[in-house]
Amino acid sequence: MPKGCPHKDVRFCPLYVAAHGGTTSRLGCIDGHIEEGTCAAARKLDYAAAVAKLEAHRPGLVAECRFQEEAAEIRAQRLRNMRAAGLH
Repeated sequence: MPKGCPHKDVRFCPLYVAAHGGTTSRLGCIDGHIEEGTCAAARKLDYAAAVAKLEAHRPGLVAECRFQEEAAEIRAQRLRNMRAAGLH
């Protein structure tokens, strides 16, 4: 797994969603250094361990983020295929 957050779009990062969604903010990616303007995972937060901890407490949230990201990737691939075929 690459260092830092592996998501292209922060909307699909379960740590980001948890940090900004209320009750599970302590399980998110806010590490007290938000002024640096980078993701906590880019500042050496163990992404895999943090997601595992979040998934133990909120499995539905993690699953929903994964589902939404996969759906967005499928839509994007469909658009690329249509453009390549000259249909869009």
